[in-house]
Amino acid sequence: MKVIGINTSPRDGSNNKIAIQTALDVAAAKGAETEIFDTCKMNITGCQGDNYCKAHEGKCAIDDDMTKIYSAIEEADAIIFGSPIYFGNITGQGKLVLDRLYSYFMSEKHQKLFSNKKVSIIGTNGVAPKEACIPALNAVLEAFGMLGFQKGDVIDLPDNNDLKAIEGKEDQLTEAKTLGENLI
Repeated sequence: MKVIGINTSPRDGSNNKIAIQTALDVAAAKGAETEIFDTCKMNITGCQGDNYCKAHEGKCAIDDDMTKIYSAIEEADAIIFGSPIYFGNITGQGKLVLDRLYSYFMSEKHQKLFSNKKVSIIGTNGVAPKEACIPALNAVLEAFGMLGFQKGDVIDLPDNNDLKAIEGKEDQLTEAKTLGENLI
């Protein structure tokens, strides 16, 4: 089994990455091969809306670092998509990744491939109440659902504005561990 994490936080030492890595560590302890992508350190261009992918069986015309994520998604059994919530929504880098997943939309081949894959979502935020963050995280889950993925857990881990703040929050780390266990 292979589980990948897609971290869309732009901060080094981010709480989001720590939560994703915590979930991946649990999956690895249960025998899964794991990999994490730090999208803010990757060259990912926005979707051009040219529909090249629709004429080429889901292959995007853009040849950038997103191709590594496409390959990993296609090979993975489960995915953790993580983003801090900035002003009520996922990061810009997270939106770039989601938009580029459009190449898979309405692809019968990919919907069949993804039907056996589960995706879970981890969100972190600084001071916003959960009810302000959950809609954005659920929207990400729904986007993956439109591609045919099985829907997993959605967790929001609040009060994490300071770098590495989550490291002292055993309750939140336990939530991330449970998410990792539920993917296996």
